[in-house]
Amino acid sequence: MNFFPNQNGSKPKPHVTTVVRTTTVKKPSTPSSSSSTIPRSINGSSSKASSSNGHLKVPSSSSSKFNGNSPKKNGNSSPLSRPTLTKELSSKSSNGVSKSSPTRSPIPKRKASSVARVESESESSGSESESSEDALDPKPKLKRQKSSYLGNLTPRSASNGGPEDELARMDELFCLDDVDMRGEFGRGWVGFVGCEEVLRGKVEGWAGGSNWGESKGLEKYQAYFPQPGFENGEKPPSVDLLYPATGCREKFILLTPTAASEFNPLSELRRALRNILEYYIPPSHTHIFGTLSDSLSDPLETPSVVASRMNSPFAGSLATPPPESMPAETIGDALRKALAPNRRDGPGFLRAMERFNVAMQDLQKEGSMKAHLKGKRMKSRDWSGLVDFVHETAYSRVVGPYAHELAHHPKHPTEVAEAITGKEDAYGELRHNFMSRVVEETKLGPESVFVDLGSGVGNCVLQAAVQAGSRSYGFELLPVPAHCARLQLREVQRRWAMWGLKGNLDVQVFEGDFRIHPMVSKRLREADVVLVNNEVFPSSLNIDLTNMFLDLKDGSKIVSLKPFVPEGFRMNESNCDSFGAIVKSIQNIYHKDWVTWKGDSGKYYIQIIDRTKRAKFEEEMINKRSRR
Repeated sequence: MNFFPNQNGSKPKPHVTTVVRTTTVKKPSTPSSSSSTIPRSINGSSSKASSSNGHLKVPSSSSSKFNGNSPKKNGNSSPLSRPTLTKELSSKSSNGVSKSSPTRSPIPKRKASSVARVESESESSGSESESSEDALDPKPKLKRQKSSYLGNLTPRSASNGGPEDELARMDELFCLDDVDMRGEFGRGWVGFVGCEEVLRGKVEGWAGGSNWGESKGLEKYQAYFPQPGFENGEKPPSVDLLYPATGCREKFILLTPTAASEFNPLSELRRALRNILEYYIPPSHTHIFGTLSDSLSDPLETPSVVASRMNSPFAGSLATPPPESMPAETIGDALRKALAPNRRDGPGFLRAMERFNVAMQDLQKEGSMKAHLKGKRMKSRDWSGLVDFVHETAYSRVVGPYAHELAHHPKHPTEVAEAITGKEDAYGELRHNFMSRVVEETKLGPESVFVDLGSGVGNCVLQAAVQAGSRSYGFELLPVPAHCARLQLREVQRRWAMWGLKGNLDVQVFEGDFRIHPMVSKRLREADVVLVNNEVFPSSLNIDLTNMFLDLKDGSKIVSLKPFVPEGFRMNESNCDSFGAIVKSIQNIYHKDWVTWKGDSGKYYIQIIDRTKRAKFEEEMINKRSRR
């Protein structure tokens, strides 16, 4: 049902994912998502997608950088989704590249090519993607398509969405008992960027002084509730929301934007309430709180539980007796009724919010919520969606204001300009659903190390740190996205604490050329999963990356948009020392709108470091020569 104009709360239809692995084709179904999007990108909607959540819409003609970060987010583009900054794929990607000295095999490179064996598991999946060319090909034949301002209509989780779709991660997901004003493990939630600061365009807290521009006021906002006192004026109407962390409140302005490209505080407030009611309230208190789930109908459209007509009373009665007990209205029912478009009851909404905050204080005081969250298990889809929303709120506050700079790069410092070419200087994000699929396919977990080469504003780095609980590191060349990544890291960690999410605090984002950055080689030696969005990288940069990947340990996985090994690679004596000799490549399909630069599906590749086949080939060569 709709609570606000131009907002669709319905669930999108699930998509069918085709995963090609050698000769076996699997078609798992993907779950439908609720109305929230990835990415951690300044989302909008493409010409093919309907819109529901987006902030700070950027024209599709804007230039942007292809980064390995997703994005955000749900299937619709509305003021709550991330900016999608797009450019034709002919524009360039911003990642630096760092080259480490390759560790060559002791066997000298041979010129003969007498033995041919199929060592690659990658296969083409027909015409479902524009490109299956090797990333090292200097003349790729990728069909490049200019993207429009896109929304994400795909499921927000990479899971199959079945009833038994339990989260593979088995450690604690919540740590509310460790959170207070001093912060969880010293992280803290005090000083977060609030809703009103975003609306007014002037940040007074820790992120102040970031050159966000002059105060923009509330000219782009209008009243949602028609009653007196709720109009946009010198002192706009507002309400406090009590978060799960004890004593943590945020002030929300009760106005809606006149344009879908602006931040929508009422929409975010409704989504925050829905997540709290859905996941944080113990079963013993659901009769008080109720729910705001989109799956439930509006109470105004629900038949009354009291019969409209009653049987005639006993003879001589002067009045029909009332029922013994009238049903109590839950907080969720009161909120939904007040927000309904055909009612818009401002005073009723304030009363419902007061009931909510008082009930939340009681839960926090008696410890019921902490006990409920201790050891709580969730479906993969639900956990992904909660993480998605929490990250979306941080993104809209500290990355959204940089939409113009991300789309239209300022003049780069000399050292940056020399490290990139026109083709690489483009911006794009991998949305939340894409990274959720990476987490699932690569089995990222709390014991894993994740490295993003070309991490942009840090979306995938931060998602891996909380959704998978992994140690997570990102490297970004361009100054503006790297600055946004540092801002987002600080805000996201505050938001984790506000919601009691147990994210891995061993997460860092670095600025610099990943070919020469001093920390890259150390992190690659530890890495279990490396993500690189090399969609528009030149062949020279991809060659540098293969040299760097020689330091990866056996079993490490490289996730890329273009393969580093030619399709159908066959090992022989002339190429047995190449990178392809130690890699097993698997081709996968990503769904529509899982990346920001195009609205249709495409291919991505998981390349697994496997040196055993190189050793086996060496043994066969030795045996063959000994028989001569």
